[in-house]
Amino acid sequence: MDKSTVRAVLDTLPDVFYVFDANGRLVEWNDRLTTVTGYDDDELRGMAPLDFIPEADAEMIAEAIDMVLSGTSAETRQSALVTKDGEHVPYEFNATRIKTEDGSVDGFAGTGRNLSKRRKRERELRQQRDELETLNRINELVREVIHELVDAATREEIEEAVCSRLADSDLYRFAWVGEHDMVEDSIIPRARAGDDGAFHELVGEVEATNNVWERPATTAFRTERHVVVRDFSDTAALTERLRKEGREQGLRSGIAVPLSYGETTYGVLVVYATRANAFSEREAAGFDVLGELVGFAINAAESKKLLATDRPVVELAFRVTDDEALLVDLSRRIDCTLVLDGTVPTSDGRYLYYVRVEDASPEQVADTATTVPKIAEARIVWVHDHEGLLVLTVSSSLVESFIESSAKVQTARAHDGREDIVVEVPKGTDIRALMSSIRSSHPDTELLAKHDLERTERSEQDFRDVLSTELTTRQRSAFRAAYLAGYYDWPRESTAEQIAESMGIAPATLHQHLRKAERKLASSFFDESPD
Repeated sequence: MDKSTVRAVLDTLPDVFYVFDANGRLVEWNDRLTTVTGYDDDELRGMAPLDFIPEADAEMIAEAIDMVLSGTSAETRQSALVTKDGEHVPYEFNATRIKTEDGSVDGFAGTGRNLSKRRKRERELRQQRDELETLNRINELVREVIHELVDAATREEIEEAVCSRLADSDLYRFAWVGEHDMVEDSIIPRARAGDDGAFHELVGEVEATNNVWERPATTAFRTERHVVVRDFSDTAALTERLRKEGREQGLRSGIAVPLSYGETTYGVLVVYATRANAFSEREAAGFDVLGELVGFAINAAESKKLLATDRPVVELAFRVTDDEALLVDLSRRIDCTLVLDGTVPTSDGRYLYYVRVEDASPEQVADTATTVPKIAEARIVWVHDHEGLLVLTVSSSLVESFIESSAKVQTARAHDGREDIVVEVPKGTDIRALMSSIRSSHPDTELLAKHDLERTERSEQDFRDVLSTELTTRQRSAFRAAYLAGYYDWPRESTAEQIAESMGIAPATLHQHLRKAERKLASSFFDESPD
């Protein structure tokens, strides 16, 4: 193989190739060396090994070369290859001694392999390991927070527990929960833990004085999606004042997460960390789950308040003219009166709406209802003249929004494109937050009145006494006989015919008594609310 062929082969190598003589002068190289370093052939000829090495590694490389020339047959070292422009490219160099025929040392030859891809892969693997470890710690922290939520009885306890748990961990510096103030149109803190040097207060001040800048917490609440700031000191969207304050307080990154359940957003959780890029996509997804859990816990706590019927409640009266409201839309289309008698949730997440129709043909209302996208089915239960009862299978509606906001719907009546709704909420409920939640989907909603009520819970004996007085003697006898005879067991122990025969009455009469008794029982149990 002639010299030109050998040179052609060397030029095809992906690695740099070099030959230095015994005096340390570069005498042979391949095209790869010129490409990587930026030197041309005239500049490369005669250069020394240390001309390509950073000063910090010069002693190490010189020692390796001495070992090769003085006795060791080969050496390998990692350093950087310094280009003509001063760029440092990570490389792994090896060198092998060259001997003449008489055994004297004539220099050394070797190759250099670019380690950039390997280093990048190693960094990615380290980052993945670190991220996995962090995710495991976050998951453990979320489990601890969940335990705290189980024991928390009120919304205030829930918010304080979440903030304390997050701030007490070594992963985060500060955490706070805020809610939307409709008067100020801003996010105001409700609970906080940790020490951020009042950074979150400064963020609020900057938003209040800057008409074009919106803080991440506000964006998260408005869009119902988390917002991540990966590095406070290097984020152009932040003002210079906030970037500087973040550096001084040692805060590097943050996340704002909406606290939502169903259609209701109760507030925002904001967390600060002292490390940059503390909230990767997977970590942010974990915080999304935490936000949903906190929203669920707040909803449950607010619902507990409402179920504690011996506590004072607040009655709210609303008027709605928004076409997105189901009964508003239907009453405007048909020019009729619609009264919601009650709702029942279904297993697939929808609701059955029992709607009484007045002053219109129930058949016409049913036909029109099937053209509404939110209504999957409309069925007529009964019809009498221009009145009737419909069952609507509904995917979403204004009443559902109230229910998911822990408001207990008492009455809902719509006529001529206007719906009046009366709901009950626990005393102490944030009415502004409730209004904000409802108006987010139904803007044309107006609060008409607010009244404080005192409700008392009937005891079991009171319930029995009231029901007993409402039943006639024959109804009570038939009801008791059917119960004792196992008519309500499954499978039934006795048929209606058998019970009627034992009582000496006709089966039709028994059914009439049972229906009326069952109706009074159901009415006594459900008449407080249509939901």
